[in-house]
Amino acid sequence: MGNDNGISTEEEDKKALSVKKDGVSLRKTFAFMLPVSLVVTGLLLAATFFTFRVYYFLSGATNDYIILSESAAGLLQASDYLTEEVQSYSVTGDRVHLDNYFYEANVSRRREKALSVMEEKMPDSEALAALREAMKESIALMDREYYSMRLMVQATGDSDIPAELAGVELTPEDEALSDDEKLKLARTMVHDENYYERKNRIRSNMELCIENLKKEVHYRQHRIENDVFIALIVMAVFIVIQSLSLILMLWLTIRLGINPLLQAVEHIKKDQKIPITGAHEFRYLASTYNKMYMAYQKSIDNLSYKASHDELTNLYNRAGYDLVIESIESETTAFLLIDADRFKDINDTYGHETGDKVLCKIARVLKKQFRSDDYVFRIGGDEFAVLMVHVSPELAELVTNKVESINRDLANDDDGLPKLSVSVGISMCSKDLTPHEWYREADAALYEVKRNGRNGCCIFRK
Repeated sequence: MGNDNGISTEEEDKKALSVKKDGVSLRKTFAFMLPVSLVVTGLLLAATFFTFRVYYFLSGATNDYIILSESAAGLLQASDYLTEEVQSYSVTGDRVHLDNYFYEANVSRRREKALSVMEEKMPDSEALAALREAMKESIALMDREYYSMRLMVQATGDSDIPAELAGVELTPEDEALSDDEKLKLARTMVHDENYYERKNRIRSNMELCIENLKKEVHYRQHRIENDVFIALIVMAVFIVIQSLSLILMLWLTIRLGINPLLQAVEHIKKDQKIPITGAHEFRYLASTYNKMYMAYQKSIDNLSYKASHDELTNLYNRAGYDLVIESIESETTAFLLIDADRFKDINDTYGHETGDKVLCKIARVLKKQFRSDDYVFRIGGDEFAVLMVHVSPELAELVTNKVESINRDLANDDDGLPKLSVSVGISMCSKDLTPHEWYREADAALYEVKRNGRNGCCIFRK
């Protein structure tokens, strides 16, 4: 890494002092916008709740209309059913129709249920008044139907007289009629114009009930629909405000935070200083980094390549290790101490030239497996070391996976070199360790690997 653009450390210091006054503060910006966004969100939630509440009432009004319409129709259906059964009984004399009539009147009671529903859903309404009038007419018509059925029971000689008909007394004139005449009179009473006139009055009241019901329910629905419309407008306004707030916050975040950060990453990858741009906080961070960068550049430039690198493998040598390790933060760095397994046997069997090639292969594999930010060293004959920076104890599995991958590459003899493995001792991200303590932990872990057969790794555990 070399000096960039020739900017001196003194100039960087001056810029670091002045940068505090430059740029928009993200902290203050978001401290202002966050409460505004929360208030708008609260209002939007309130408007949403109100809209759902109004929709619930609208849905309830629609359901009420359906229930009330069905109930009102039920009264007319029950009245028509009673008519049908009493007329059938007057014509056929079949006792089944008589029983059906009283089952509807006393058990099913659809007319009474319809009236009860209307009284519950729409008390004091014009629809209820019309329904009550229809019920009144229907009950009044039952007196005529009871009399007709009483004539039928007596004319047919049916001794099982329902309790409702037992109290019906025939006039002396009708009592004196013959059975055939009683049958004829019974039929006439439920088929003549007087009977159908009363039926029409029931139907007219039912039609009036349905008409009034439609008017009242439609009025309620129209009022609720207006409330829904207003609520939707309010929601739309709050949504637009909230969207604009989010867009503004996103734009500020990208412009003042993310874009400067992405630029910084690219410059760091290229081993350059970070442009001082964006929010106040990032400007201060960039200035501080550039100051450290210049200090680091000065330190690195003081070492010549030959003084800090191994001539055979082109890795950092022991001198480079001693320099680099002083500037490493132990709490975010893993230290790997690597030893080639039975390397002496390779030298003895294949010669030192092959041994040197094997050492170069180890160096290549290590450089391939670790990141460009990590530091790889050859600190002895067949002893290597790696400093993995910017890691945490949670990444221990990643480190062990790298060791397994390294040994797989070394076991590949397609290049004509003998198969090889390494043993690795690891010290993971220990805070406030000295380089000597770091090395001691990794060496103890390496000893455990060798004691257990080599070709693997071990993480030092306290």
